[in-house]
Amino acid sequence: MKIIKNIKNKKVAKHNDIIKAKGSLSSTAQKMYSMVISMLNKDDVEFQEYALNIDSYLEQIGSSSKNKAFIKEQSEELMSNPFWIDGKLFNWCSYVDIDKLEGYIVFDIHPKLKPYLLDIKNNFTQYELVNILKLKGNYSPRLYEYFTFRFKVYKNEYFKKNRKYPRSYTFDVNIEWLRDTYQVSNGYNYADIKRQIINKAQDDFIQHTDLKFTYTEQKIGRKVDRLIITLQENNKGSNNILKDIKTFISYMRKNYINQNIQQDQKTILAISERGVLYNKRNAKSYSKDDALKIWKHLYKLAQEDKLEVIKE
Repeated sequence: MKIIKNIKNKKVAKHNDIIKAKGSLSSTAQKMYSMVISMLNKDDVEFQEYALNIDSYLEQIGSSSKNKAFIKEQSEELMSNPFWIDGKLFNWCSYVDIDKLEGYIVFDIHPKLKPYLLDIKNNFTQYELVNILKLKGNYSPRLYEYFTFRFKVYKNEYFKKNRKYPRSYTFDVNIEWLRDTYQVSNGYNYADIKRQIINKAQDDFIQHTDLKFTYTEQKIGRKVDRLIITLQENNKGSNNILKDIKTFISYMRKNYINQNIQQDQKTILAISERGVLYNKRNAKSYSKDDALKIWKHLYKLAQEDKLEVIKE
């Protein structure tokens, strides 16, 4: 049995087919299950039993509920809300036990999910667990996963062509697709979807995640048929790139490869694909000591909102 206590720096990796799966799962149940998934290791070949600390789970999602009935409700949802992938119906768990270990809830992930959660080398999306734990909207975690999946695919394709990463990505979401995939209540008209799903996710993202988005409506006649979504990275959400210099450097190395960071008559400062600072004008890299001085200077500029390359 693997016991889950600390979720710091944990990541969630799912095959994209699960992210696109047709089904309904509440925000709190999805957070619970994602905390379990974050304990999987990339070299695992079989599932184990996973024991999630109840107090830690409730604290991380910001729940004021401390009663066993709430935990039982989430457990029942994971067992009673199957989902569809390519015409196949799956369940999240084989069983859930809330009495096996005091203070913990024990999960056994359904073995049929092995191809979608274990040893996935292609067609998967990974994100930091912290990005979904504080989301309030019931559909926000699933939208975050789907938007992250779409942005990642685009980023990879863009980088192959341009040797740098894009600042934004625009795509469309069909309203009927959203209704069907997320099993939205038939009682929801478009105004409800806009208010309760899209706008809530928009607020959630900018406050708690590393993504943000804007959208416009596209109509057929008088009916809104689809939304045109524009995604951008959110440097002020849960993954604040300025929380320390190490985080800032990691962000810059990931997102600004071979782009012009700063320039003057003698220097065009850039970052190589190996993460090394260099001068584009003469193709020379900086020494470790000089690079550290430059990073500190760039970090200070970013803190003062003066680093043009990352200014919004």
